[in-house]
Amino acid sequence: MAGFYVLGVLNYPLMGLVVHRAVVTEDRRAYRLAVTVLGCAELWNVLLFGRRSTRAGFLGIVAFTVPLGLLQAAVAHDRTSTMVLAPYTAWVVGYDIPWAYQLWRLNPPDRR
Repeated sequence: MAGFYVLGVLNYPLMGLVVHRAVVTEDRRAYRLAVTVLGCAELWNVLLFGRRSTRAGFLGIVAFTVPLGLLQAAVAHDRTSTMVLAPYTAWVVGYDIPWAYQLWRLNPPDRR
């Protein structure tokens, strides 16, 4: 669980670096996608915690992989951004998705 908090704390500065490099290199696509990824991450928090919906949280994290994957592809020419973003992408795919799925399966919605 400590890894969850460490990644949460590191995510914003690392994404800030990706945004910064997109601005410096005038890569508008990478900039737009990085801002989209940040917004989608916040939307995921609303889906899971705000709505208290494990199903919405799981579906949201699966959908989140689309802009995240597009961002990873957009920064492929920038070694620094690629190296900064790769561990986060791996975390989302290797940890967040399985975790959200298990959370959903173990906490089905109330069927009243």
